[in-house]
This record gives sequence, C-alpha cells and structure tokens, in this order.
Amino acid sequence: MRARPTLVAAVAGLALFFTAASPVPAPKLDHGQQIIQALNRLTWGIAPGDIELVQKIGLKNWIDQQLHPERVVENPELTQMLQPLDTLFMNPVEMNQHYPDGQMIQAMAMGRQPRPSDPKLRAVVDQEIARYRERLAAKDDKADKAGEKAGDVKPNPNQSADADEPVEPKAPALSTLLSADQIAQLETGGPKQRVAALESMPKPTRDAVLAALPRKYARQLEPWVPIDQAHQIASLINPQQVVPLDLLGAKVLRAVYTNRQLEDVLTDFWFNHFNVYINKGKDRGLITSYERDAIRPHVLGKFSDLLLATAESPAMLFYLDNWQSVDPSAEARLRNFRNPRRPAAAAAEKRGLNENYGREIMELHTLGVNGGYTQKDVTEVARCFTGWTLRTPQLGAEFQYNDLLHDKGAKVVLGVTIPAGGGMDDGLKVIQILSRSPATAHHISYELAQRFIADEPPPALVERMAATYMKSGGDLRQVMQTMIASPEFWDPAYYRNQVKSPLELVVSSVRALGADVSNPARLTQIVAAMGEPLYAKEPPTGYTNVRADWLSSGGLVTRLNFAMQLAANQVPGVQVDISNFAVGEARLPDVEQNVFQSLLFGQASDATRAAIAHDLGGDQPDAATPATPAQVQRIAGLALGSPDFQKR
Repeated sequence: MRARPTLVAAVAGLALFFTAASPVPAPKLDHGQQIIQALNRLTWGIAPGDIELVQKIGLKNWIDQQLHPERVVENPELTQMLQPLDTLFMNPVEMNQHYPDGQMIQAMAMGRQPRPSDPKLRAVVDQEIARYRERLAAKDDKADKAGEKAGDVKPNPNQSADADEPVEPKAPALSTLLSADQIAQLETGGPKQRVAALESMPKPTRDAVLAALPRKYARQLEPWVPIDQAHQIASLINPQQVVPLDLLGAKVLRAVYTNRQLEDVLTDFWFNHFNVYINKGKDRGLITSYERDAIRPHVLGKFSDLLLATAESPAMLFYLDNWQSVDPSAEARLRNFRNPRRPAAAAAEKRGLNENYGREIMELHTLGVNGGYTQKDVTEVARCFTGWTLRTPQLGAEFQYNDLLHDKGAKVVLGVTIPAGGGMDDGLKVIQILSRSPATAHHISYELAQRFIADEPPPALVERMAATYMKSGGDLRQVMQTMIASPEFWDPAYYRNQVKSPLELVVSSVRALGADVSNPARLTQIVAAMGEPLYAKEPPTGYTNVRADWLSSGGLVTRLNFAMQLAANQVPGVQVDISNFAVGEARLPDVEQNVFQSLLFGQASDATRAAIAHDLGGDQPDAATPATPAQVQRIAGLALGSPDFQKR
C-alpha cells in the first residue's frame, strides 16, 4: 500500500509553487475576475454569497457602498455577539474602574484607592486583593526562610483594603458546591464534557463554580465556550485579562462578520500605520478606545483629522512617552504653582524633552524616512508637543494639555517659523504643516497602494493618488477612489499576486467555509503562532506591508496545519460544515471540482491539483468510489493551504 506523504512534504511542494514564476497573465480581467479582485482586496475574504451579492447590485455600486460604510446596514449577528463584551464600549477610566489592572489592585489593597461601590465589581476586586495578599504572604514566607533579618516591617496579608471594612472571604471550595463526580468531570473530562457540565447548572451555581474552579481548569474552558461565557469566566477568575480578551476577540469577529468590510480592512491598515503596543504598561487598557475613537471614525475622512486624533490619544501619548515630554525649564514655573516637595512636582521636575513622538510622527506617520526632515526638525517638533500629556494616568488616563509644561520659545519646523509664546496651537500647527506636505501625500499613497495592489506599487499610480491627496486636502476616501478606479487596480499583473498576512489567511479561511465562530480565542492564538500577534507589534513601525516577508518554511507549515484543522472541524470555538462539498455519495473527482469551485473559484493551478492528487495516494482517484469524510476534509484543507488560496 502506498504511504501517504506527510504535511511537511506537501508544504515543500507548495513552497516551490509560492516562489515559482507566475503564469503569463491574460490581457484583461473578465467581469467575474474583476469581482474576485475587488472582494479579495477590499474585504477580509470571499464568503459564500458574496459574489452573487456583487453581481446582483453591480460591482460599481458595491464599491461605492463600501466606500460609504454609513450606508451599509451592519450585520445584526455581529452586533449581538459584541454586545456582552462591555469593555468595547467603555472609556479608559470606566475600564480601569470595572477591570482594574495590577497596579490598581495593589493600590486598593493598600487603601490608597477606594474599592468599587457596585457589589458585583466589589466581589471581583476583593477576590483579586485576596490573591494579591496571598502572593505577598508567600513571598514573605520565602524571605523568612531564606534568613531575612528579623524586625523587618511586612504588610499584613489579612489587613483590610479599607480601614473600616473587611475584604470579602475567598470563594467556597468546589467540594461545597458539587459532588465528587461533578468535580472530576470538570477537572479531567474532555472540553465538551466540561462545557456540558457547566451548561447544565443553574446560573448562580455556575457563577459560584467558576469563581471556585482552579484557574488552570477555568482557563482550559475559555476557548470552548461562547465568547460571552468566556468573558464571564475571565471576569471572575482574572479581570485583568478581560480587556485584551474582548479586544482581540472583537477584532476577529468584526473581520469575519461585518458587512462594512472595507472600513474594517482600513481600520486594520491605519492602526498598523499608527501602531501602538498593547503590552506596554497602561496601553493594555487604552487601545480599545484608541482604535474605536481615534482610528475607525477617520479611515475614510481627512488625514489631518486622523493625525490629530492619534496625537491626542492617551494610547499614543503613553506608547511614545510624549505624556512625559516637558519643557526642560518648566521646573521654575511649577514651583510657582506647587509645593516642590510633593511627589507630583518632584516627578515633573525630573522630566525633560522626549523626542520619540517628534521623530515617529514624521518618519512613520507622515513624511516618511526620506521625507526631507532633519534631526533639528525632530527636536523642534518635540518642543511643539510639550504639554500634550495625560490626566490621572493611574486611573485610566485622559488627554490633557498642560500649558505649564509647554516650551514657549520660538520654533522652526521644516522651514516654517512658529512664533514664541504659543501653547497647544504649536502642536496643531505642526499637524497642519505635516498633513499638507507633498512628502506626506506620497508616503501615504505609497503605503495604501502597497497594501492593496503590490509590494512594489506602480510609481505612476502612487503619483496620481498623491495628486488626489493634495487636491482634496488629504481626503482619504478620494485617495481610495483614485486607486480603485485606476487601470493598475484591475491589471492582470496584480491579480492574486500578494501573499495573505496571517490574519487575512485565518479570517478568509473561516469566511470561505462559511464557518460559525462562537469564540475566536483560538483563532487569535493561531494568528499569533503564524507571526502576527494582534496589537502586539512592539516597534512603532507596525507589521510589514511587504507580503513576501510573510513567507517562510515554518510559516507555511503552520498555515497548512491550520487549514487542515479547520477543515476537520478541530478548531475550538469554530463550527464548520463541509457537507456541501460531497452531497450524497459524491465521488472524489466531484468533490475536488466542488472544492475548487467554492474555495478557488474554479482557478486551481496544475500544481495544486497535482499536490492534492498526490496526497490522496494516487495520480488518478477511483472515479467509482464515493469520497470518505476524511478525504473531503483533506481536499478542503489542502485547498485552503494551497498558494492558490493563500494569494489574493
């Protein structure tokens, strides 16, 4: 019997095809190919029914709708799934009150901040305070055993968070809530058994069980239960994780389900352009409002509005440290308003000019690395943005302009003199200068064309887009219209020529199969395993726009493994039905044809067909034998893992 090739062998063959020369393109895309091109480039991937929808309303009308998302009725299923994720609708202060981070828990434990008045929130906070004190007590015990000198003053782990109120007791033990058999099922049963056991309990009992369940077992449940229940689990066992859980989950759910696909793709593009790193301190609780309030509303508006919104965003101010950038001579002014021995004043006096934002706003956000600025311009721009800071960063952070911290001297930015004596207007003037620069127009146009057309976009197209930018005052919708209406956008040379990013591959695969996503947690982990952890690119450059950079042998293995798992219905939180590929007693040739038509739109390459035939164990499948479910899964998985699908 012929041995089946391993996935690694399949990947090796597909890798060769990724790097092989593209076939000679046809002189012009036909209408069907134009629809595929538009859907591939302007959405997260083609879902069942998308092509028929565009055919019904017309390609031009569909593009116009996507360029005006306010005219598109949102998917009610998406709205319903996002509703329980309450952090998506909170500002940073509210978020920190409801889901305090470790620093806030410590402050509450020490009595420096009040605990929530809401009984449910208070119970969660009390549980976190108890855990904090347990860790503190364990650390003290370890120190004592290591021979710490006697007489050290150590915090009492039983001390009340507030002077007049005790902390709530720890959650009851599981043994007081469940039988031994029920406990065993929750701790040792399979994921679906555990979920079924929880679902069978009344809600009050389930809440108590989740609060008492050891974190190891509770975390194992999270990817398997619907996202609203995963949110509840995280709220009970680890409230600090609720914010990123909601944020990452919502990003994938929107990409899969939103009817406003282009708006969402552009939100991803512009967030990456104005990148902020989620794991830098307070930014964990600031990115939700950053994307929601500073990025998404402006992706098809004026670039100057987008630039200002990001400049004033607490997330950007914290990420690039501009909130700590002050006039070095501000110390004398502060002494006239504060007691210099107070900690706040002392901290302010130690701060000075920080050039991080002054550099990145020109190099990355506007002009580009070759945009004609100098180190002197970096310093002058940084001086203009002194005083753009944060109010109460420890409580959630809000934008504040503090004139006491601003450099009042005259500045010269890119040859433009900004007179002495200014205030916040100095920074606003810089935003105006940069937004109106031809270098900015070219840099923005190049990156958009790179994202939507080619790694090395046609120079003539970039120049036309830049001209539209300058003529329209930086109207991003008009820039996109120029790009989409260009001959280059529809040029066969740029048809299915770009490798999908990890997020694009995962979401487009889910959309292609029409899968139901009840919990996207595992999908976000898979995207991270492929090299694109969401919101977690540490440098301000963001992720690469060069699609070839995503190609690697290890990455191809991970991609193909995911495709096979998805087709086999083995991804937690995702339900796939591929029975439509093998109706009745369909034979292998029929299954292959159905898969190629549904997933590859009838455009499977010879290399992909040969790789799938080879994987199935023979050059010619038995035309008389019905396909087995395993064969159907493998054909669908290999099609999703093929270069034909992974290129857009």
